[in-house]
Amino acid sequence: MNASEKRILNLAITLFIIGLVIRYLPWGLPSIEEFEVGKAIVVANADTLSATTAEPANTSSVDSLRPESAPLETPHRKPKVKVTFPLNVNTASVEELCALKGVGPKLAEKIIERRNTAGPFKNASDLKKVHGIGNKKLENIIQLIIFD
Repeated sequence: MNASEKRILNLAITLFIIGLVIRYLPWGLPSIEEFEVGKAIVVANADTLSATTAEPANTSSVDSLRPESAPLETPHRKPKVKVTFPLNVNTASVEELCALKGVGPKLAEKIIERRNTAGPFKNASDLKKVHGIGNKKLENIIQLIIFD
């Protein structure tokens, strides 16, 4: 073991010991009890603050400063599609095909496009004709699909 390898090993051991000391010593690290978001103050640990101040917990948030006429904005997320396997590749939607390992939205659209132009898939060799599906990807998904 040369000198540079010894230095790297010593550094790794030192960092490991520092990590253990920080993780397991009882004094712990200080935490932020509250922080400011715009004009609102959001309380991180309302229970611990109310116990120390002997007042009811102040759980003010950004929503309390929002005018009541303003609509609550929520991110537009599509609900997750529940997929049961084995999946019929001839009737599956894009979302269902995306549940297969290695199949993304673009490949799922290619599968559906091939299915619409050439007719339903009869076996694995028909599915292999889709651009983007090779031997390895076919091996990954063949147990999860059926060709009815």
